[in-house]
Amino acid sequence: MLENKDYRLIVKTLYGLEEILSKELLSLGGREIQKLNRAVAVVGDLGFVYKINIALRTGLRVLLPLNEIQMETVDDYYDAVYEIPWEDLFDEGKTFAVHVVGTNEELNHSSFAGLKAKDAIVDRFRDKLGIRPSVDKHEPEVPIHIHISRENVRIYLDTSGESLHRRGYRLEAAKAPLNEVLAAGIILHSSWNGGMPVLDPMCGSGTFLVEAALIAHNMPANIYRESFAFFNWKGFEEELFVKIREGLLSRAKDYEGKFFGRDIDVYSLDAAAANIERSMFEDAVRLKRADFFEADPPAEKGLLLINPPYNVRIQADTHQMYRQIGDTLKEKYAGWQVFWITSDMEAIKSIGLRPSRKWNLFNGELECKLLRFDMYEGTKKLHKLNR
Repeated sequence: MLENKDYRLIVKTLYGLEEILSKELLSLGGREIQKLNRAVAVVGDLGFVYKINIALRTGLRVLLPLNEIQMETVDDYYDAVYEIPWEDLFDEGKTFAVHVVGTNEELNHSSFAGLKAKDAIVDRFRDKLGIRPSVDKHEPEVPIHIHISRENVRIYLDTSGESLHRRGYRLEAAKAPLNEVLAAGIILHSSWNGGMPVLDPMCGSGTFLVEAALIAHNMPANIYRESFAFFNWKGFEEELFVKIREGLLSRAKDYEGKFFGRDIDVYSLDAAAANIERSMFEDAVRLKRADFFEADPPAEKGLLLINPPYNVRIQADTHQMYRQIGDTLKEKYAGWQVFWITSDMEAIKSIGLRPSRKWNLFNGELECKLLRFDMYEGTKKLHKLNR
């Protein structure tokens, strides 16, 4: 079994969320935090591994290091995998899979590197126990990650299993659903503290609404998850896990504010209603079928989160839609703070508003811009004079 000591963990995230993830890890007790590309390194013990898997809003998976070598040959690579005491980490009855990122001169294809690592693990079990574990490439109980660079190989246990954006509350999806980690990251970018209502006027399956409710109630992001990969390790401390989970839940707080979700599509609203009910926030979220361009705001001011649909038929329609959204914001949403996520860099020019700030983000592999608009009555200059 793994020693309960400090490890230099690697927490994966989406590009553009590294700073927010670093702050999350610090607030949860992480040490020696270092921002990387689409990841953050942090030092913590096994209890910390349990804790951040349950609590993190902007982490995708938590990797625990097992071995690192400077390799020269394929044999060096095989030996580095083989020498890890796999039989002490998981039972032969558990399934595993190897996920490889990167290549080098000797390991010039990730499939080849994955096969060699699989062989080393199977050989180790066969030599030590006389039996081999099975591979399950789709839903392994023990996922293993290997990162290969020019000369360096790092071998990790994936402590999370399924990506942490799979919270457990969204079983119904509208078209092009927003990644939960990205949605939480956008809300945290806004520095919203629960002091004003939240509106998603094109809410789809309700991801923004549930993530905002989780933040407002200080609920752990993955409290609905039924499993993590570390459940399948030898030496998994269930009592410690339950204690940590209950400790995080004890920090939850009441919140009297409201969240408003609107969409013109009935199917999307049905999906949102099912997901919100599953998250147990149905009393806090008000859903309504409404056309953004015709409906009035639900309050005098608030936080508006908008992720316009991607499935517009032609580019000209996208420009027209963005122009209409911009006009509606100017006409009806004075006093609101708007955060707009889009992957259409050209259509941004048609909004007719100047963002007060921009961020580069990724929704999976899709490059996006996050735009902030502060909607004032009259001009920005007049607003400053009246303050």
